[in-house]
Amino acid sequence: MNGVLTLSLAIARSGWQASWNRMFRFSRMKAGLIWLALQGLAAYLVARRAPAMAPDAAEAGLVGAVALIAAQMGWFGIMGGFSRGQAQLYQGLLVPLFQLTPARPLAFLLGRVIESLPTRLWTTLLWAWAYSSIVPPPGRWPALALLWLVGAAAGVVAHLAGLLLLTFWGRFHPRTMRHGNTIFGVLTMALITAAIIYLSSGGTATELALVMRESRRAVLTTLTAVAGVPGLLLAATLLVRPEWVEEHYRQGLYRVLELNEQDTDRPGRSFWLPLRGDGVLRAVLSREWLHLARSKMTRTQLLIFVAGAVGVWFAGRAAAGQPAARLVGSVGALSLLAWFNAFGHWVSRVFQQERVTIALYRLAAVPTPRLIAAKLIAVAVPSGLLVAVAVAVGSVAARLSLAGAVALLLRTELALLFGVMGGFGAAAAFASQDPEEPEAPGAPQAEQGGSALAQSSAWSALARTIGLTLSTALPLWAAAGTPWLPAPAPLAWALALGLPLALLVGGVWVMLRTWRW
Repeated sequence: MNGVLTLSLAIARSGWQASWNRMFRFSRMKAGLIWLALQGLAAYLVARRAPAMAPDAAEAGLVGAVALIAAQMGWFGIMGGFSRGQAQLYQGLLVPLFQLTPARPLAFLLGRVIESLPTRLWTTLLWAWAYSSIVPPPGRWPALALLWLVGAAAGVVAHLAGLLLLTFWGRFHPRTMRHGNTIFGVLTMALITAAIIYLSSGGTATELALVMRESRRAVLTTLTAVAGVPGLLLAATLLVRPEWVEEHYRQGLYRVLELNEQDTDRPGRSFWLPLRGDGVLRAVLSREWLHLARSKMTRTQLLIFVAGAVGVWFAGRAAAGQPAARLVGSVGALSLLAWFNAFGHWVSRVFQQERVTIALYRLAAVPTPRLIAAKLIAVAVPSGLLVAVAVAVGSVAARLSLAGAVALLLRTELALLFGVMGGFGAAAAFASQDPEEPEAPGAPQAEQGGSALAQSSAWSALARTIGLTLSTALPLWAAAGTPWLPAPAPLAWALALGLPLALLVGGVWVMLRTWRW
């Protein structure tokens, strides 16, 4: 058993070192610091919306906060155990270690659990600090310790439950195992959207804790059944009959690897759009939209968009009877958020790995302006249709008249159009940072361009995302009446429309000068 623990710690240390190298040591923009700042900002915003209760009601608030953090950490624990475990236990450089050597798979399972502990303890501490704002001093710090211990325990046990679910799923039905990530992703996006709607509509964490206190029996019973009992069962089995778990994991791993070797892209038939007078436009649009239709991730992204549209529905019901500016700031903003979460990468990655096919366009004497216009249309049209669907859902929920729904749709589509234009320009400006050739699966890092290429790609991805976000948010801010940061309407609209246009023109100009066609 000592050998298993030693190997488990070695695996955990290798994971910690890999995360340190990726997030801090070899990251020029220090992605780890950015991620920590975003986590701290989210916890701070929730703490700001968690006013302290009266001393005589603090105990009730603490009970609700305990139920709340247990449910939250339990959900993220089981999701992390399944999703993160699927990436760690069924692929990667360490997987062959347990196929080719006498090393026990038990060490692999325990090592990944140990590896997750620092991140889980830190995340739980942040949320425990945020929820402890409910309890007035001097009882806040004991409440913080209690919330941290309960959340950490729930997260660890739920992580084990996620690993147990993953082990059995891979063993008995590996062909559908990837759908688990879709389920967890869609439900998580739905929960995050619901939290954003709740906080933006005036709700507080204190009120939510009181609601959780009233429902604590149902919440804790569900948590125990879904995560507690399975997680403790796996922990007990690892101590009593570890060979049984190892055999299920080993057989599931073999079946997953066999299916990966047999996996092929689903066939699709090329579709030539019935456009007249411009073969270039037809060729580019057919290629782009056929690629989107054949992508394996499209169905998952559609489910994420549907989850966001459900949030738009509830936002529309909450905003019924509100002024037009309020509707733009709630229904319009969440419609754009649903599109951004699911399909925003269409814009930021429009030129990724395009150098391979760009040579074909040049050999065919395709005019550059037509090619750029076709690429812009290829991402703008489906994005506009998706946002229109979300806005229609919100308009129906808000019981808007036809004129009101059309006005809301036009303002939201205006923000989307200029957002796509600005994001397209940012993507064009950094098109030269994309790799010359597609990365070969399994190729060593040195053959894929080394760390310099990885750092350059990380910087360009961040710049493209920022460009898309600002270009979408500014027109929406102006159309919603400049909330949070009041400004004269002429100045607001000049900034909202001028920045995306400047990004589009400047980005295309930079691309034409720096990209080797």
